[in-house]
Amino acid sequence: MANLSEFERKPQHPKGWEPSLQWDGSKGTITAALTNEPDDSVWEQLIADWGLDPTRTQVVDGSLQIRAWDASRDGEIVRMKYYRATIAPRQVTRDQADIDALCKLVERRKLIKPVKPEGDSAFVVVLSDWQIGKGCEVRGGTPETVERIHSALDQAVSRFKHLRKNYNVGAIYLIGLGDLVEGCSGDWYAMQTWSADLNDREQDKLVRRLILEVIDAFAVFGLPIVCTGVPGNHGENRKNGKAFSDWLDNRDYAAFETVSEICAQNPDRYGHVSFPLEMCDDDLTLTLDIFGVPTAFAHGHQFRSGTNSQAKMEGWFKGQALGRTGVADAQILFAGHLHHFVLSESTGRTVIQVPAMDGGSRWFQATSGASAPAGMVTTLIGSTFIRGWNELLIV
Repeated sequence: MANLSEFERKPQHPKGWEPSLQWDGSKGTITAALTNEPDDSVWEQLIADWGLDPTRTQVVDGSLQIRAWDASRDGEIVRMKYYRATIAPRQVTRDQADIDALCKLVERRKLIKPVKPEGDSAFVVVLSDWQIGKGCEVRGGTPETVERIHSALDQAVSRFKHLRKNYNVGAIYLIGLGDLVEGCSGDWYAMQTWSADLNDREQDKLVRRLILEVIDAFAVFGLPIVCTGVPGNHGENRKNGKAFSDWLDNRDYAAFETVSEICAQNPDRYGHVSFPLEMCDDDLTLTLDIFGVPTAFAHGHQFRSGTNSQAKMEGWFKGQALGRTGVADAQILFAGHLHHFVLSESTGRTVIQVPAMDGGSRWFQATSGASAPAGMVTTLIGSTFIRGWNELLIV
């Protein structure tokens, strides 16, 4: 039989206040027995001790609860204090230090003399589903994704140089289709919090720099550049799995907004680059007249019913036409989200689902046996083409 001193040495906690952590990926609680009220550094250590990343998880202000309890320690009664607080993912904030550094960087870049805008078509580059910060998957993690983006960008520039020899290209369109960031909150799949290889701030920082690299790669040609994007689902600011503000409160959209502010610091170099961010239709779609061709852009998470990707795109497109929304008159629709390439003209209009640039999905491959190659869609758009588009190539 155990003696009394053994029982006294066992931790004694009030029922319901045992040291613990509950976490579902988007919210939870942490409970600890401490001699003094914990400060931020103590909470961070406690969060780390339970296996979460304190750079991604925080104690919610105003959530602290305190309870005192008497415990027996070495034959003496000791007053212990128990603390419980709500924890949640850290809110995304703009990295002002990085933004200031980028502003100084672009201020030093050389003047570019704009070319007189003449032409009958535009070279369009679609930036979709980078999911920067997504951890190691079928095609690797963030380093491999960045390498693919750089390779595709080099090929896109070469493609542009080749096409302008044979076509009268008058402008360049760089359009983001959303999900440029991965997120860390676990809203998309259970292991997201654990598998992301960059935190939210690092993801935003890298996406800004990549967008600026894409702009710089084409800015040197002096043609008018239109650079903008639509919101994706991974860029949403969410609470308990739901977007809690409005559709444009979105990290994908904010990345283009921030880059536009950075480029404004050097109008001699970027004066021929426009950012028509205010043109987002109904907060989730964008429709532009590209050399006489109404062209719509959407991420694709709003597509619902349909037996396959093509059916979902076309069904949604038909509904928009009936509802006379901003995309109703579009001749071409670009979308991402589903990560594989689809092109259809069965409705008399062209719908193009573009591939992703991310690392793929181990889960999707394990459950379906399928995977789709990464790629970046480039094409020419103009009313002189029978279909409104021509020379489509995935690089």
